[in-house]
Amino acid sequence: MKENTKNVLAVLSAAFMSFVGILTETSLNVTFPTMMKQFGVGLDIIQWTTTGYLLAIAIIMICSSYLNERFTARQLFIVACVGFMIGSVISAVAPNFPILLLGRLISTLGAGLSTPLMFNLVTEVMPREKWGVYMGIAGLVVAMAPTLGPAFGGITTFYLNWRWIFGFVTIFAIIVFVAGLFVVGKYHEQTKNSFDWLSFIVLAIAFITLTLGVNQISNGFANPLMWILLIVTAILIWLFVRLSKKSSKKLLDLAVFKQKAFVYGALAYFLLQFNNIGISFVLPNYIQIVGKQTSLVGGLILLSGSIIAGLLNPY
Repeated sequence: MKENTKNVLAVLSAAFMSFVGILTETSLNVTFPTMMKQFGVGLDIIQWTTTGYLLAIAIIMICSSYLNERFTARQLFIVACVGFMIGSVISAVAPNFPILLLGRLISTLGAGLSTPLMFNLVTEVMPREKWGVYMGIAGLVVAMAPTLGPAFGGITTFYLNWRWIFGFVTIFAIIVFVAGLFVVGKYHEQTKNSFDWLSFIVLAIAFITLTLGVNQISNGFANPLMWILLIVTAILIWLFVRLSKKSSKKLLDLAVFKQKAFVYGALAYFLLQFNNIGISFVLPNYIQIVGKQTSLVGGLILLSGSIIAGLLNPY
């Protein structure tokens, strides 16, 4: 496989779509105090615009291996862009919280499809000796987008309105979509394998119960609902493992978990992202709700760290 301009642009198209999708993960965090007043809901409700968004992305990514075999890169790219744009427009004009959340869930197709597509394209269209370089670029996209989100959201909300966050990302997505249509193509033959719906449903419910259970921590560790949800999660994960061992249709390849290097690396990455995204949620809201500062200050409070992270990422 040669490193030609069209292939490079194909990877960059998926990367930019992934960037704009991930950017909106955290850009709304700084707008929560404003939206809480506008929609008349509490922080525990409004935070689902981010929590639900991340949860839906995780559920979509479960299917990435199957989708890569079943559909072409071009088809996945188109669905990712169109889904993200439709969801963003719905969110921009949402008259109430349920419609806003609906728009957010639809727009998860953007990051949910384009992020794994970005990594798949690197291994499919780039020469092996260049994988490290382009994986680094992909990693930079994934790392920078959530840290730049609060600054982008804070500046936009302060000078314009939180709805313009979705307006700007939609415009950017349209540009990426049009450019990507000329360069993203078909790179391998598709196979029409059957989808393991049972394992998918079990794992998706496990993700949901885990998220709901962790959210119950705010009510104290003596809260029985939290423990019930976490126990249900453990049972569902056990059931998923059993189903995966017996089924000929592999939703996820669990064999990688036999490698200690993979397990430790995945755990380290999980903890890093847990801290990164957690701080980008807590700090801007603390600055505004407790510190009585503007959304501009709440957004910019993380900007210096974002810049340093961006400079260090290549190293």
